[in-house]
Amino acid sequence: MTSQGLSVPAFAEEQEDQVSAVRRGGDPAAIIAAATAAEAAIRARVAQEPRPSPDDERAALIRVKRMLYNAAADCWPGWAPPDGPHASAADLEAALGLARSSADLVDTLALGAMQEGTARWLIGAFELALGRFDDALASFAAAEQHYHAAPARGLALLTQGYAALTYEVARRERPANVPDFDAVLTALVAGGFPDGDFFCDQLRTARSVFL
Repeated sequence: MTSQGLSVPAFAEEQEDQVSAVRRGGDPAAIIAAATAAEAAIRARVAQEPRPSPDDERAALIRVKRMLYNAAADCWPGWAPPDGPHASAADLEAALGLARSSADLVDTLALGAMQEGTARWLIGAFELALGRFDDALASFAAAEQHYHAAPARGLALLTQGYAALTYEVARRERPANVPDFDAVLTALVAGGFPDGDFFCDQLRTARSVFL
């Protein structure tokens, strides 16, 4: 069956799989280009469908949301010191655009507080990487609020850790209501969260990259 003959959800799945293959190569520019092209192709396919069912359209857009998020996240430099193609400032700007498009779909599709928090966190992570500290702090604060609403206390603490890191990177005095970096690590360990150790490692790695 040709791509044109696929249902809208199946076409979206095919496009996502193609982007996933590019992601394995680890080249930020290639990942961004593939995700951008796939999003355009899926939206065009939805528009071409004479009468796509609401469920089919929603399923396709959920794939677009996930695809854009994962593609953007692959380009964030805070996961580890680079050992492959390095994301340029232009790549970071473009990846931030993908993250914002993904967040817009989270809003449009009303996917809930947990995904709202994760979408806002990724935007803040790119704003941190780009040195837009006020924007990053605002995004992390919004993410934390969504995580509290979810509720997801471990993720809320993780986001507090990124806010503390942002103050360190910006060399700004931290407000009294924002816990310091080490206090967040202590709270994550003491809280007994299933992902507590992983969150601590994630924060320490990001700190080593940005400081």
